[in-house]
Amino acid sequence: MPDTVPRTPEALLEELFTIFPQYRTAYRGPVHDDTPTFHSVLMAFTPFFGAALASFSDAQLLCFARLSTAAEQSGGKLQNACGTCLLEHLHQIRADHVFRPCLNRARRELSDA
Repeated sequence: MPDTVPRTPEALLEELFTIFPQYRTAYRGPVHDDTPTFHSVLMAFTPFFGAALASFSDAQLLCFARLSTAAEQSGGKLQNACGTCLLEHLHQIRADHVFRPCLNRARRELSDA
């Protein structure tokens, strides 16, 4: 997990590319061709995450869970984007049963640190 959460939407996108290299080739650019925001980055990423979930390693899922947990605790726009554009849609993208345990583990690790 990064020591700090991404401070810009572009940094968040790069972090997603690092965790999920296959997303770099699948990425089609910002939503509506606007300047990226935390919300637009996660809006574009969430369908990919759901569709490719079965191909991710446990390490990738845990790393993303750590990033998501840090984002949840960061406050501000990143926290809001993570909640509204990803976490609220886990059930819809059929990722809840796989990703929720990773989130719980990441939260426990953070609280134990």
